[in-house]
Amino acid sequence: MARSFEELVAEADAVSVDGWDFSWLDGRAYEQRPSWGYARQMAARLATAKAALDIQTG
Repeated sequence: MARSFEELVAEADAVSVDGWDFSWLDGRAYEQRPSWGYARQMAARLATAKAALDIQTG
């Protein structure tokens, strides 16, 4: 039986995320990586760059 939005929000609100621990999402949340590959594109561009600036990209 599917749970309601309110039930899912209540569950998420009750879980500790201290230290950015999102392990409770294991097996429940996923993301699809883009087909274009950020690292591959940046490597090609940075290979010929004279300077680069990384602003809050992780």
